[in-house]
Amino acid sequence: MTEYVTIAEAARRLGGISDKTIRRAIHDGKLTARYPQPNKAEVSVEDLQTWFAGLRVRPGETQDKLQALEARVNDLETEVQDLRRQLEASPVVKKALPKIDTAPPDGFMWLSDFCVLHHVPYQAALELFPHAIHGQKIGSKRRNYPAIGPRGQRDFWVQLHNRADYVTCDDCPHEESGQSA
Repeated sequence: MTEYVTIAEAARRLGGISDKTIRRAIHDGKLTARYPQPNKAEVSVEDLQTWFAGLRVRPGETQDKLQALEARVNDLETEVQDLRRQLEASPVVKKALPKIDTAPPDGFMWLSDFCVLHHVPYQAALELFPHAIHGQKIGSKRRNYPAIGPRGQRDFWVQLHNRADYVTCDDCPHEESGQSA
């Protein structure tokens, strides 16, 4: 005769399995149950042991998966390095930046020009302006364009020099001179 146990008793017998896991297996059809009374499920001990044996990880399976993942990570790292070399070797194609027909004030530089100099996307710097990268907007034909002085250039370096695409210039790390922007 087949022995049946409640879900709580099944969880207790299996140790590290919760009763919710057993209920989920019943709901998903992975484990059969009978209902001797409404809202009271019972599972056969034999079915329970068969289901639980299927959950266990076979010896060496984890190690095999780990080795496969490590190999995949190494392949991806090699691919990323190759792509970086190709990017450095080819001319960088940048999104068109706003064309500004006036010169910024003395000691200032257009944020767009500074982005091109350092190979940083304009939008990445613009999102930090004017709170994390200090500067001012200067008008040119009814539009205001961001310009940064020494303080803004230093802020730019502090905020963005850790990016993978950042290229240093002769003035990096852009020490702040007595001026503030």
